[in-house]
Amino acid sequence: MFGAALRLLAVGEASRRLGDYAKNLATKYLMLSAAGTAFLAAIVFVILAVFWALISRNHDPVLSAWIMAGILALVGFLTVFIAYGITREKPQSVKQALRDPIQTAQSQLPTADDIGRQIEHAVRVYGPVRVATAAAAGGLVAGLLAKRFGRV
Repeated sequence: MFGAALRLLAVGEASRRLGDYAKNLATKYLMLSAAGTAFLAAIVFVILAVFWALISRNHDPVLSAWIMAGILALVGFLTVFIAYGITREKPQSVKQALRDPIQTAQSQLPTADDIGRQIEHAVRVYGPVRVATAAAAGGLVAGLLAKRFGRV
Protein backbone atom coordinates (compact mmCIF):
# COMPACT_ATOMS: atom_id res chain seq x y z
CA MET A 1 0.00 0.00 0.00
CA PHE A 2 2.80 2.41 0.86
CA GLY A 3 4.62 1.57 -2.38
CA ALA A 4 1.48 2.43 -4.36
CA ALA A 5 1.18 5.70 -2.49
CA LEU A 6 4.78 6.57 -3.35
CA ARG A 7 4.13 5.69 -7.01
CA LEU A 8 1.19 8.10 -7.04
CA LEU A 9 3.34 10.73 -5.32
CA ALA A 10 6.06 10.24 -7.94
CA VAL A 11 3.68 11.03 -10.80
CA GLY A 12 2.04 13.94 -8.96
CA GLU A 13 -1.35 12.32 -8.45
CA ALA A 14 -1.07 11.49 -4.75
CA SER A 15 -3.06 14.32 -3.26
CA ARG A 16 -6.00 13.78 -5.57
CA ARG A 17 -6.16 10.01 -5.97
CA LEU A 18 -4.90 8.51 -2.72
CA GLY A 19 -8.29 8.57 -1.01
CA ASP A 20 -10.03 7.07 -4.05
CA TYR A 21 -7.27 4.49 -4.39
CA ALA A 22 -7.59 3.33 -0.78
CA LYS A 23 -11.38 3.13 -1.06
CA ASN A 24 -11.25 1.21 -4.34
CA LEU A 25 -8.57 -1.12 -3.00
CA ALA A 26 -10.55 -1.93 0.14
CA THR A 27 -13.75 -2.49 -1.87
CA LYS A 28 -11.96 -4.69 -4.40
CA TYR A 29 -10.36 -6.93 -1.78
CA LEU A 30 -13.57 -7.15 0.23
CA MET A 31 -15.52 -8.30 -2.83
CA LEU A 32 -12.77 -10.72 -3.87
CA SER A 33 -12.62 -12.24 -0.39
CA ALA A 34 -16.42 -12.71 -0.29
CA ALA A 35 -16.44 -14.31 -3.74
CA GLY A 36 -13.41 -16.43 -2.88
CA THR A 37 -15.05 -17.70 0.32
CA ALA A 38 -18.20 -18.74 -1.54
CA PHE A 39 -16.14 -20.36 -4.29
CA LEU A 40 -13.99 -22.25 -1.77
CA ALA A 41 -17.10 -23.51 0.04
CA ALA A 42 -18.53 -24.75 -3.26
CA ILE A 43 -15.29 -26.55 -4.12
CA VAL A 44 -15.16 -28.24 -0.70
CA PHE A 45 -18.79 -29.30 -1.06
CA VAL A 46 -18.13 -30.81 -4.51
CA ILE A 47 -15.04 -32.67 -3.28
CA LEU A 48 -16.96 -34.13 -0.33
CA ALA A 49 -19.89 -35.09 -2.56
CA VAL A 50 -17.61 -36.89 -5.02
CA PHE A 51 -15.79 -38.64 -2.17
CA TRP A 52 -19.07 -39.83 -0.60
CA ALA A 53 -20.26 -41.01 -4.01
CA LEU A 54 -17.05 -43.01 -4.45
CA ILE A 55 -17.37 -44.54 -0.97
CA SER A 56 -20.98 -45.57 -1.60
CA ARG A 57 -19.99 -47.18 -4.87
CA ASN A 58 -16.73 -48.91 -3.79
CA HIS A 59 -17.38 -49.41 -0.07
CA ASP A 60 -13.66 -48.84 0.46
CA PRO A 61 -12.63 -45.44 1.87
CA VAL A 62 -8.91 -45.99 1.22
CA LEU A 63 -9.43 -46.71 -2.47
CA SER A 64 -11.79 -43.76 -2.72
CA ALA A 65 -9.17 -41.50 -1.09
CA TRP A 66 -6.53 -42.67 -3.60
CA ILE A 67 -8.90 -42.02 -6.50
CA MET A 68 -9.68 -38.53 -5.17
CA ALA A 69 -5.98 -37.79 -4.67
CA GLY A 70 -5.28 -38.83 -8.26
CA ILE A 71 -8.14 -36.70 -9.60
CA LEU A 72 -7.03 -33.66 -7.58
CA ALA A 73 -3.40 -34.11 -8.71
CA LEU A 74 -4.55 -34.35 -12.34
CA VAL A 75 -6.66 -31.19 -11.98
CA GLY A 76 -3.71 -29.40 -10.34
CA PHE A 77 -1.31 -30.36 -13.16
CA LEU A 78 -3.82 -29.31 -15.80
CA THR A 79 -4.27 -25.96 -14.06
CA VAL A 80 -0.50 -25.41 -13.92
CA PHE A 81 -0.03 -26.31 -17.59
CA ILE A 82 -2.91 -24.08 -18.72
CA ALA A 83 -1.66 -21.18 -16.59
CA TYR A 84 1.87 -21.61 -17.97
CA GLY A 85 0.58 -21.67 -21.53
CA ILE A 86 -1.52 -18.55 -21.04
CA THR A 87 1.07 -16.47 -19.19
CA ARG A 88 4.20 -17.51 -21.08
CA GLU A 89 5.66 -14.61 -23.03
CA LYS A 90 6.43 -15.54 -26.59
CA PRO A 91 9.88 -14.46 -27.78
CA GLN A 92 10.00 -11.87 -30.51
CA SER A 93 11.52 -12.95 -33.80
CA VAL A 94 14.24 -10.95 -35.53
CA LYS A 95 11.93 -10.26 -38.50
CA GLN A 96 9.28 -8.82 -36.23
CA ALA A 97 11.85 -6.68 -34.38
CA LEU A 98 13.13 -5.24 -37.66
CA ARG A 99 9.61 -4.74 -39.00
CA ASP A 100 8.32 -2.98 -35.86
CA PRO A 101 11.27 -1.37 -34.00
CA ILE A 102 9.02 0.89 -31.89
CA GLN A 103 7.37 -2.10 -30.23
CA THR A 104 10.79 -3.61 -29.55
CA ALA A 105 12.00 -0.36 -27.97
CA GLN A 106 8.85 -0.07 -25.86
CA SER A 107 9.38 -3.55 -24.46
CA GLN A 108 12.74 -2.38 -23.09
CA LEU A 109 11.35 0.72 -21.35
CA PRO A 110 10.48 0.33 -17.66
CA THR A 111 6.81 -0.16 -16.86
CA ALA A 112 4.90 1.30 -13.93
CA ASP A 113 5.34 -2.03 -12.11
CA ASP A 114 9.12 -1.86 -12.61
CA ILE A 115 9.20 1.68 -11.24
CA GLY A 116 6.97 0.59 -8.35
CA ARG A 117 9.34 -2.26 -7.49
CA GLN A 118 12.27 0.17 -7.56
CA ILE A 119 10.43 2.53 -5.22
CA GLU A 120 9.53 -0.32 -2.86
CA HIS A 121 13.17 -1.45 -2.86
CA ALA A 122 14.28 2.09 -2.05
CA VAL A 123 11.77 2.20 0.83
CA ARG A 124 13.20 -1.04 2.22
CA VAL A 125 16.78 0.22 1.90
CA TYR A 126 16.47 3.90 2.91
CA GLY A 127 13.17 4.05 4.77
CA PRO A 128 9.83 5.57 3.85
CA VAL A 129 10.50 9.09 5.15
CA ARG A 130 13.68 9.57 3.12
CA VAL A 131 12.09 8.22 -0.07
CA ALA A 132 8.95 10.33 0.36
CA THR A 133 11.11 13.40 1.00
CA ALA A 134 13.20 12.74 -2.09
CA ALA A 135 10.05 12.20 -4.19
CA ALA A 136 8.51 15.43 -2.92
CA ALA A 137 11.75 17.35 -3.57
CA GLY A 138 11.98 15.88 -7.08
CA GLY A 139 8.37 16.84 -7.78
CA LEU A 140 9.00 20.36 -6.51
CA VAL A 141 12.10 20.77 -8.66
CA ALA A 142 10.29 19.39 -11.73
CA GLY A 143 7.38 21.78 -11.12
CA LEU A 144 9.69 24.76 -10.75
CA LEU A 145 11.59 23.86 -13.92
CA ALA A 146 8.36 23.38 -15.86
CA LYS A 147 7.06 26.72 -14.63
CA ARG A 148 10.36 28.43 -15.41
CA PHE A 149 10.43 27.18 -19.01
CA GLY A 150 6.70 27.75 -19.60
CA ARG A 151 5.62 24.11 -19.83
CA VAL A 152 2.77 24.49 -17.35
